Amino acid sequence: MKNVEISMADTTRKLADVADVLGISEDECRRIADEYETVLPCKKIGKVRVYDENMVDRFRKIADLRAQGLPQDVIIEAIKGGKSLEERAREDMRRMGVEVPKEPQMQVPKPVPRTETEEELILAVRSAEAAVQTMDHRMAAMRERLAEDNAAVLDAVAEVAKEVAALRSEVHTLWDQIASLEQYFRNQDAQKKSGFWKR
Repeated sequence: MKNVEISMADTTRKLADVADVLGISEDECRRIADEYETVLPCKKIGKVRVYDENMVDRFRKIADLRAQGLPQDVIIEAIKGGKSLEERAREDMRRMGVEVPKEPQMQVPKPVPRTETEEELILAVRSAEAAVQTMDHRMAAMRERLAEDNAAVLDAVAEVAKEVAALRSEVHTLWDQIASLEQYFRNQDAQKKSGFWKR
Protein backbone atom coordinates (compact mmCIF):
# COMPACT_ATOMS: atom_id res chain seq x y z
CA MET A 1 0.00 0.00 0.00
CA LYS A 2 1.33 3.41 -0.96
CA ASN A 3 1.79 5.50 2.16
CA VAL A 4 0.96 9.13 1.38
CA GLU A 5 2.06 11.67 3.97
CA ILE A 6 -0.78 14.05 4.80
CA SER A 7 -1.33 16.44 7.63
CA MET A 8 -3.61 14.94 10.25
CA ALA A 9 -6.88 16.83 10.79
CA ASP A 10 -8.47 17.09 14.19
CA THR A 11 -10.48 14.00 13.38
CA THR A 12 -9.01 10.89 11.81
CA ARG A 13 -10.54 7.46 11.39
CA LYS A 14 -9.28 3.91 11.16
CA LEU A 15 -10.68 1.58 8.49
CA ALA A 16 -12.90 -0.09 11.08
CA ASP A 17 -14.38 3.32 11.99
CA VAL A 18 -14.97 4.17 8.31
CA ALA A 19 -16.70 0.79 7.83
CA ASP A 20 -18.96 1.49 10.85
CA VAL A 21 -19.93 4.93 9.50
CA LEU A 22 -20.72 3.55 6.03
CA GLY A 23 -22.49 0.45 7.36
CA ILE A 24 -20.30 -1.95 5.37
CA SER A 25 -17.98 -4.75 6.45
CA GLU A 26 -14.39 -3.97 7.38
CA ASP A 27 -13.21 -6.39 4.65
CA GLU A 28 -15.21 -4.49 2.00
CA CYS A 29 -13.80 -1.20 3.30
CA ARG A 30 -10.26 -2.62 3.13
CA ARG A 31 -10.83 -3.74 -0.49
CA ILE A 32 -11.93 -0.22 -1.40
CA ALA A 33 -8.89 1.27 0.36
CA ASP A 34 -6.55 -1.11 -1.51
CA GLU A 35 -8.14 -0.70 -4.95
CA TYR A 36 -8.52 3.08 -4.75
CA GLU A 37 -5.39 4.05 -2.82
CA THR A 38 -4.55 6.72 -5.43
CA VAL A 39 -7.62 8.74 -4.43
CA LEU A 40 -7.73 7.67 -0.76
CA PRO A 41 -4.50 8.97 0.82
CA CYS A 42 -3.76 7.72 4.29
CA LYS A 43 -1.19 7.94 7.03
CA LYS A 44 0.21 4.90 8.80
CA ILE A 45 0.69 4.76 12.54
CA GLY A 46 2.57 1.54 13.03
CA LYS A 47 0.55 -0.92 10.97
CA VAL A 48 -2.70 1.01 11.31
CA ARG A 49 -3.97 3.08 8.38
CA VAL A 50 -5.76 6.27 9.37
CA TYR A 51 -7.74 8.64 7.17
CA ASP A 52 -8.74 12.27 7.45
CA GLU A 53 -12.44 12.81 8.19
CA ASN A 54 -13.03 14.19 4.67
CA MET A 55 -11.93 10.84 3.20
CA VAL A 56 -15.05 9.18 4.69
CA ASP A 57 -17.18 10.95 2.07
CA ARG A 58 -14.87 9.66 -0.67
CA PHE A 59 -15.19 6.12 0.68
CA ARG A 60 -19.00 6.55 0.59
CA LYS A 61 -18.98 7.82 -3.01
CA ILE A 62 -16.73 4.99 -4.15
CA ALA A 63 -18.88 2.38 -2.38
CA ASP A 64 -22.04 3.84 -4.00
CA LEU A 65 -20.49 3.91 -7.50
CA ARG A 66 -19.18 0.35 -7.09
CA ALA A 67 -22.67 -0.76 -6.05
CA GLN A 68 -23.97 0.74 -9.32
CA GLY A 69 -21.52 -1.48 -11.23
CA LEU A 70 -19.25 1.27 -12.55
CA PRO A 71 -15.68 0.19 -13.48
CA GLN A 72 -12.69 1.28 -11.42
CA ASP A 73 -11.23 3.72 -13.99
CA VAL A 74 -14.57 5.55 -14.31
CA ILE A 75 -14.91 5.79 -10.53
CA ILE A 76 -11.37 7.16 -10.14
CA GLU A 77 -12.01 9.79 -12.83
CA ALA A 78 -15.30 10.74 -11.15
CA ILE A 79 -13.55 11.15 -7.78
CA LYS A 80 -10.61 13.10 -9.24
CA GLY A 81 -12.67 15.30 -11.53
CA GLY A 82 -15.52 16.06 -9.18
CA LYS A 83 -16.15 19.83 -9.15
CA SER A 84 -18.50 21.82 -6.97
CA LEU A 85 -21.51 23.63 -8.45
CA GLU A 86 -19.78 26.94 -7.75
CA GLU A 87 -16.69 25.88 -9.72
CA ARG A 88 -18.84 24.74 -12.65
CA ALA A 89 -20.78 28.04 -12.61
CA ARG A 90 -17.52 30.04 -12.69
CA GLU A 91 -16.28 27.97 -15.66
CA ASP A 92 -19.57 28.57 -17.52
CA MET A 93 -19.35 32.30 -16.85
CA ARG A 94 -15.78 32.40 -18.19
CA ARG A 95 -16.85 30.53 -21.34
CA MET A 96 -19.63 33.08 -21.89
CA GLY A 97 -17.17 35.97 -21.50
CA VAL A 98 -18.51 37.15 -18.15
CA GLU A 99 -15.81 38.50 -15.85
CA VAL A 100 -15.54 36.39 -12.73
CA PRO A 101 -14.37 38.21 -9.61
CA LYS A 102 -11.35 36.61 -8.04
CA GLU A 103 -11.82 35.09 -4.65
CA PRO A 104 -9.58 36.46 -1.92
CA GLN A 105 -6.88 33.95 -1.18
CA MET A 106 -6.66 33.01 2.43
CA GLN A 107 -3.47 31.93 4.04
CA VAL A 108 -4.15 28.72 5.87
CA PRO A 109 -1.74 28.17 8.74
CA LYS A 110 0.22 24.97 8.43
CA PRO A 111 -0.71 22.45 11.08
CA VAL A 112 1.91 21.57 13.65
CA PRO A 113 3.01 17.97 13.00
CA ARG A 114 2.27 15.57 15.80
CA THR A 115 4.56 12.90 17.13
CA GLU A 116 3.67 9.23 16.66
CA THR A 117 2.91 8.95 20.39
CA GLU A 118 0.46 11.88 20.16
CA GLU A 119 -1.22 10.28 17.16
CA GLU A 120 -1.54 6.96 19.01
CA LEU A 121 -3.01 8.74 22.04
CA ILE A 122 -5.55 10.53 19.84
CA LEU A 123 -6.53 7.21 18.24
CA ALA A 124 -6.86 5.61 21.67
CA VAL A 125 -9.09 8.46 22.91
CA ARG A 126 -11.29 8.22 19.80
CA SER A 127 -11.58 4.45 20.19
CA ALA A 128 -12.60 4.97 23.82
CA GLU A 129 -15.20 7.57 22.76
CA ALA A 130 -16.60 5.15 20.17
CA ALA A 131 -16.76 2.40 22.82
CA VAL A 132 -18.59 4.76 25.22
CA GLN A 133 -21.10 5.70 22.50
CA THR A 134 -21.70 2.00 21.74
CA MET A 135 -22.25 1.28 25.45
CA ASP A 136 -24.60 4.27 25.69
CA HIS A 137 -26.68 2.95 22.77
CA ARG A 138 -26.81 -0.50 24.38
CA MET A 139 -27.84 0.99 27.74
CA ALA A 140 -30.59 3.01 26.03
CA ALA A 141 -31.87 -0.15 24.33
CA MET A 142 -31.81 -1.99 27.69
CA ARG A 143 -33.69 0.87 29.36
CA GLU A 144 -36.36 0.71 26.65
CA ARG A 145 -36.69 -3.07 27.09
CA LEU A 146 -36.93 -2.66 30.88
CA ALA A 147 -39.64 0.02 30.47
CA GLU A 148 -41.60 -2.33 28.18
CA ASP A 149 -41.16 -5.22 30.65
CA ASN A 150 -42.26 -2.99 33.57
CA ALA A 151 -45.35 -1.91 31.64
CA ALA A 152 -46.21 -5.56 30.93
CA VAL A 153 -45.73 -6.47 34.63
CA LEU A 154 -47.94 -3.54 35.73
CA ASP A 155 -50.65 -4.63 33.28
CA ALA A 156 -50.47 -8.19 34.64
CA VAL A 157 -50.68 -6.91 38.24
CA ALA A 158 -53.73 -4.79 37.33
CA GLU A 159 -55.44 -7.86 35.84
CA VAL A 160 -54.65 -9.91 38.96
CA ALA A 161 -56.01 -7.08 41.17
CA LYS A 162 -59.26 -7.14 39.18
CA GLU A 163 -59.54 -10.91 39.61
CA VAL A 164 -58.83 -10.62 43.36
CA ALA A 165 -61.53 -7.92 43.70
CA ALA A 166 -64.02 -10.16 41.87
CA LEU A 167 -63.12 -13.14 44.12
CA ARG A 168 -63.50 -10.96 47.21
CA SER A 169 -66.98 -9.97 46.08
CA GLU A 170 -67.89 -13.63 45.55
CA VAL A 171 -66.52 -14.54 49.00
CA HIS A 172 -68.59 -11.78 50.64
CA THR A 173 -71.68 -13.09 48.86
CA LEU A 174 -70.95 -16.62 50.11
CA TRP A 175 -70.48 -15.35 53.67
CA ASP A 176 -73.79 -13.48 53.45
CA GLN A 177 -75.52 -16.66 52.26
CA ILE A 178 -73.90 -18.69 55.07
CA ALA A 179 -75.00 -16.07 57.63
CA SER A 180 -78.56 -16.18 56.26
CA LEU A 181 -78.58 -19.99 56.51
CA GLU A 182 -77.25 -19.89 60.07
CA GLN A 183 -79.95 -17.38 61.02
CA TYR A 184 -82.57 -19.58 59.36
CA PHE A 185 -81.42 -22.66 61.33
CA ARG A 186 -81.30 -20.68 64.57
CA ASN A 187 -84.87 -19.54 63.98
CA GLN A 188 -85.92 -23.15 63.28
CA ASP A 189 -84.25 -24.31 66.52
CA ALA A 190 -85.95 -21.55 68.50
CA GLN A 191 -89.34 -22.48 67.10
CA LYS A 192 -88.80 -26.15 67.98
CA LYS A 193 -87.83 -25.28 71.52
CA SER A 194 -90.88 -23.05 72.02
CA GLY A 195 -93.09 -26.06 71.17
CA PHE A 196 -94.28 -24.68 67.92
CA TRP A 197 -93.70 -28.09 66.34
CA LYS A 198 -95.18 -30.09 69.25
CA ARG A 199 -98.19 -32.13 68.46
